[in-house]
Amino acid sequence: MITVTSLSHPTMIAKIRAGLKAAALGKGHEMGGHGNRVNVQNAKGHNILRIDWKGKEFVAYGGCDWGRTEVTDIIKTALRNSNKVA
Repeated sequence: MITVTSLSHPTMIAKIRAGLKAAALGKGHEMGGHGNRVNVQNAKGHNILRIDWKGKEFVAYGGCDWGRTEVTDIIKTALRNSNKVA
């Protein structure tokens, strides 16, 4: 299950930020995706998130039913919380 707490670890925040950048630049192949789509992996190497750049906004998917559950709001909250701590 993807939660704000599970995504708040500094290593995961760094992976998410790198994924957002790669997706926006069309370099998804650098993170196991293609084009404007990237996959974010956990420490075991399993894909836990898919981030798509839709031209003007990001959309993130993940969770039990992989690829169908939108978790964009959870990602935004985790990034906001990481900025407060730092």
